[in-house]
Amino acid sequence: MNEKQLIVNGDDLGMSRGITDAILIAHRHGFLTSASLMVNMPASQYAVQRLATAPNLGVGLHLNICQGKPLLPPKSVPSLVDSHGAFLPPSLLIRRLWRWQVVEREVEAEFRAQIRWAIHRGLNLTHADSHRHMHIYPGAIRPFARALAAEGIHKTRAPRCSHWPKNNGGIGGPHAGRVVRRILVQSYRSVVQAVAFRRIMTPDSRISFLARHSSDLSTIGERWRGTFESLPAGSFEFACHPGIPETGFSGTDAISAQRERELRWLIDPEMRNVIVRNGIRLITYRDLAASRVAQQQAVEAAL
Repeated sequence: MNEKQLIVNGDDLGMSRGITDAILIAHRHGFLTSASLMVNMPASQYAVQRLATAPNLGVGLHLNICQGKPLLPPKSVPSLVDSHGAFLPPSLLIRRLWRWQVVEREVEAEFRAQIRWAIHRGLNLTHADSHRHMHIYPGAIRPFARALAAEGIHKTRAPRCSHWPKNNGGIGGPHAGRVVRRILVQSYRSVVQAVAFRRIMTPDSRISFLARHSSDLSTIGERWRGTFESLPAGSFEFACHPGIPETGFSGTDAISAQRERELRWLIDPEMRNVIVRNGIRLITYRDLAASRVAQQQAVEAAL
């Protein structure tokens, strides 16, 4: 593929009204093309209603098993919840997923319940991923793949992460830790993408940034610009988290300041011009499927 294709996806749609409104603003007035909906959050129904105003926004699911409460009765997913019926916190759930200390059929059942919630409300889903990337840990990989196949979803976020420009260092990818750990994490994610998700369509890679820069909000614009100017040919997803401050939510949101900064850059005309000048075509997951079909047809015609 000689073309540069970019999906700009807003995560956490439905987590709050401020996040939902920010995603729609970034789509309407900026370059955000796609979003992932959380269906068990306070603003989930509000998000569904607001999506009627954005017919060109690609909408998928941000499957969630680590925040809030499940859609299914807690007694039917006991390996995922605490004594109060709420999902286990991310750090504890990740350890359980690594050790296969969850029941796979419970994970699959909750994933399918969340997918059906969205489908029953008339959403034509383009893809699915998960909150805090829970679907790429060992205990959730097979349930995730089975749930998507059963509910007719054929595309997901690429587990593999890449960063640009490459001359900034980061051997082993943009992950945290020492070189050996980074290489192991990148290798694991590549295997998940190539083997575990081989029947699910993904972009070539997901854009990320070096872990040592993640806490410096003042350089967000610089990092985005450098990435877009260095992006090679291929298909990529750029996940972002825009948000507007909201009373009763933002005070406890660990990345509230980051959300505001990202929204500012998503609607910045000059950042959009950087994308245009570098020949990047903005797409959704729906377009990704169409481009792969066209590419295959071209290969077959050449043969």
